[in-house]
Amino acid sequence: MGCGISTDGYPNQGGPPVYPRSPQIVSFEKIGAMNNNNEFVTMTNTSRDVDRSMLEKYIEIERQIAEEEANNPIQPLELKMDQLARLGQEIEAMEAQLAGLEEQTAMIGEVTAESVETRQFFIENGIQEDPLTPEQEQYLEAANKKEIATQELEAHRKQHEQVSQEVAELEDKAKRLHELYREHDSLLDKLFGGEYGSVAENQLEAELDELEAHRGRIMEANFKWRQAQMMLEYACKQLAVAVQKWQDLPTIPTIDLEIRYSVAAETRNNLVAAGQNIQGAQRYLDNVKFPYCDPSEMQTLGKQATEYVFTDMQSNDRHDHAQACYSTTHKRANALLQWFDTVINTTIMKDLNDINEKVKDKTLELRRERVRLIQEKVKELWGMDIELDSTLRTEDFNVEELAKMMVTEGQVVKVEAGDAESERAGTPPLLSRDELAPVAFQHRHLRQHV
Repeated sequence: MGCGISTDGYPNQGGPPVYPRSPQIVSFEKIGAMNNNNEFVTMTNTSRDVDRSMLEKYIEIERQIAEEEANNPIQPLELKMDQLARLGQEIEAMEAQLAGLEEQTAMIGEVTAESVETRQFFIENGIQEDPLTPEQEQYLEAANKKEIATQELEAHRKQHEQVSQEVAELEDKAKRLHELYREHDSLLDKLFGGEYGSVAENQLEAELDELEAHRGRIMEANFKWRQAQMMLEYACKQLAVAVQKWQDLPTIPTIDLEIRYSVAAETRNNLVAAGQNIQGAQRYLDNVKFPYCDPSEMQTLGKQATEYVFTDMQSNDRHDHAQACYSTTHKRANALLQWFDTVINTTIMKDLNDINEKVKDKTLELRRERVRLIQEKVKELWGMDIELDSTLRTEDFNVEELAKMMVTEGQVVKVEAGDAESERAGTPPLLSRDELAPVAFQHRHLRQHV
């Protein structure tokens, strides 16, 4: 490969189905027929079923298969079905967790307050002259945890619904491809049988099968990395909004409790969504160790920062500590996104371009050999020459566009009123090549885990 990554760099599974490509010459049952010169020639049962339209249809189906396989829906379908099953399991666990939090909040509320949601409690009790009592802080934290759990559960339910729709669409596309495979096989059965038409055809078929299996592994890796990359892009925007909102908080008069709560809640909601998106990216690449924003960092953001957002805003020291936490996570998330861009652009896309060219060239070689065999057989059967299109008759594929085509937003966690409010939110500067996680790290983990 162009980047030094061997075939073992991608999983040996998930490639496109291998359909029979072997035109095998039949053992003919001889019958008599007249050619165009009124000469008696040897014919077969098979030849009676073969006409020019069938030969041209065979060529056309191979062209359609080449187009469909350029962005094979079968691999994303399998991956999204797996993600759908995971989402279902996570939803069940979240529902149980939320039930426990609701019970816990209700028990605390009996002692400390009658409020059932953070907004009402904060506005009624967030008087800056008198800090919250430990019991009030405990209740506020419990209520906030419950709201976060509710938010995460709702996001998962939306994801489940959207991914279900994507699975249904991919199933239709996969069905279309399988129908082409079956039609292709049927025509091959009518055209050929017995043994290979030539040694060259046999060898070309074996080489093409090997190349397509390799391409399948690279395409699967490409899909996973690009899907995770898109989720990281959303996370970075959400973290930028959270940092900006949190910076704005001290400028809001303490008497404006409604506005202060709203800003803090937006901070929290964007932090929660960003955390879920980063975790979603990790699920797609669950065996790749992220050099930034690893699970322990995200746990810190979720447990020590997000859950205490309404108490952290009560004092300057706690506000500044939280600010440092949010800003650090924002910077590291942007570094992770930059690292992803580097992996995709310097490794996966080079491999994908290279393998696509090899598959295209080998497919064309095999096509020409089969057309030659068909032409020879027609001349043998009917004593005439025919011309058949021996090319793929397709324009060169835009590999960059095809690489992105199957990536969808179905599993992205969005914030209703936050994602678009990043005009004033700053973006950390890009890291230099020396500062970014090294290329050797990327290649090692691609070989071992992707």
